[in-house]
Amino acid sequence: MVELGEFSWLVELAALLLIAKGLELVIVRFGLARVVAYLLAGLIIAALKPHTLYEPSSVVRAFAFLGIILLLFEAGLESSLREFIRGLKGSSAVATGGVVGSLLAGLVAVPLLGFGLTQALALGIILSATSVSVTVKTFEELRALSSVEAQTIIGAAVVDDVIGLALLSLLYSLGTSIDLVKIVLIATVAFTLWFATAEVTELSSRRLFKPLMKAPLEAGVETVILAIILALAYVATRVGLSVILLAYAFGLGLTSFKYLARKVGERLRILSLLFSPLFFLYAGTRLNFSEILTAEVSEVLYLASIVLSLAFLSKIVGCFLTAKALGFSTSKSLIIGFGMVPRAEVMIVAATAALENNLIGHDLYLAVLLIVPISTFVVPVIIKRMYRGLKYM
Repeated sequence: MVELGEFSWLVELAALLLIAKGLELVIVRFGLARVVAYLLAGLIIAALKPHTLYEPSSVVRAFAFLGIILLLFEAGLESSLREFIRGLKGSSAVATGGVVGSLLAGLVAVPLLGFGLTQALALGIILSATSVSVTVKTFEELRALSSVEAQTIIGAAVVDDVIGLALLSLLYSLGTSIDLVKIVLIATVAFTLWFATAEVTELSSRRLFKPLMKAPLEAGVETVILAIILALAYVATRVGLSVILLAYAFGLGLTSFKYLARKVGERLRILSLLFSPLFFLYAGTRLNFSEILTAEVSEVLYLASIVLSLAFLSKIVGCFLTAKALGFSTSKSLIIGFGMVPRAEVMIVAATAALENNLIGHDLYLAVLLIVPISTFVVPVIIKRMYRGLKYM
């Protein structure tokens, strides 16, 4: 990278943001999710790395993680702790089925891809996280958001997010060996800390922020909330959990104070929109193409095809079986299964964490990243056809 002096990060940030938005303009015209554009921008930069010698600076990494932390806080504001608890009674079975299916898919990779147990568990955790924004958008276009299957998918997504975030925290502590006691302990700590953060926030938000809203401060509430989000993210990392885990819980708890949640959500959303693309771009730059190019093309294609198949089958089969057990028809169970297939934000965070902790290789990382554009493109087409067929049955 050309040396531009002490403040070269200013030019770096400007260039990366413009590259991400330029590709976004192209990608959305093809009907794909915006996150695909940001990932693609990072992959292009990674592919050019041998010639440019570019490596994201610590400033870019800081802004990238700020963006993803705020994105998960915003996601928490879209639901509520009460909705999550209600979801435990029904949709949790669908979510659990998908997560179990993903973890089993990781074990299937042991004989198929020659993985060790640690790598297999890492893949299972990566595949467990669902992003149903694409599915929700599809049901919205079909004017079927109020349908039982759509509501089941949305409810399952809330539970799925929590399970996925708890599992994600394991990736920061797996190391090179599997310790079942350690896994259970980390999962318990993650869920307890997550629930405690959401519950305490829900109970105290009015008493804490109402006086602050009346104080003669410019953006006083927003500043304090942002400070709390960052402090919680730091606490999470200090106890070996995911940096995004408690930001989501804080957002979830804050929704009990609806006026404040709406106001803060609107004002902090601009930061999320500005900087979250940097995280996905950063995730793309983590790929080392030179390492992949040393492998046989047939090996890379075989790995990618197996991982993509496992990504689809894990959710389709796991969620289909649980939906069927809940009394849904075969057609509606399949719609629910396909609706839980798309992956995006949390999966990319998990994959990046696994790569940076040397739990997976660059070839597997590339295969995982391919899940995002392929599931984004394929799932809406399948659901629309299945749902229209369901209407005429």
